[in-house]
Amino acid sequence: MFASLALAFVVSQSALKIEDIKPGTGEGVKLYDVIETMYTGTLLSGKEFDSNVKSGKPLRVQIGVGRVIKGWDQGFIGMKLNGERNLTVPPELGYGDRGSGTLISAGATLKFNVKLVRILPSAKITIGTEGKGDAIKLGQYLDCKLSVKPSNGKEMADPTKDSRLQLGPQMLPWINQAIAGIKAGEKRTVVINYELAFGEKGYPPADIEGQKAGSQVPPKSDLTLQIEALKIID
Repeated sequence: MFASLALAFVVSQSALKIEDIKPGTGEGVKLYDVIETMYTGTLLSGKEFDSNVKSGKPLRVQIGVGRVIKGWDQGFIGMKLNGERNLTVPPELGYGDRGSGTLISAGATLKFNVKLVRILPSAKITIGTEGKGDAIKLGQYLDCKLSVKPSNGKEMADPTKDSRLQLGPQMLPWINQAIAGIKAGEKRTVVINYELAFGEKGYPPADIEGQKAGSQVPPKSDLTLQIEALKIID
């Protein structure tokens, strides 16, 4: 579904235009992946309204949960590592009729040059018991039994009590990956890479209120989740 080098095409069911400048390598970005990108945003006039190129610090964001404009949620899907794209985002996939700040007016079409510099390791899911019915959708809630353990084996949740999680922008990215596609009645084991979880410093990352840094989650600790899906709620 991807265009050849420097060939523009239109994504299905939207007016988003994607021009692949550099194709990149490896697997493409999937729904709920966490990526790091360098980007520059301009208006149709060529006026720049946002960029992280000068700072040199990549922006980390999860794709497909509404943390960014819809044009980005759609525009990064399928993009490969070290690839470069131009995105032309119509107002309905950008900031619509409200605009944003003083630079992006109502109804503005936006242009982005984006470079994909990293795709963080995704959650590894093993399904023990198959669920039934429809899989959870964006914005829905999941009532579940939940166990979360870092490498030190300390339980971070209470698996004897019901937990409620939501698939959406307010949740931690690794929670979204852990419950994506789950169905009522399903039991799954999820392993979260430390880079997606609490990183090199663990949690807390520094001494906070008498808690020693890394006392709850050790540095570079993967997380192991046991999830039993009870029901899905709108």
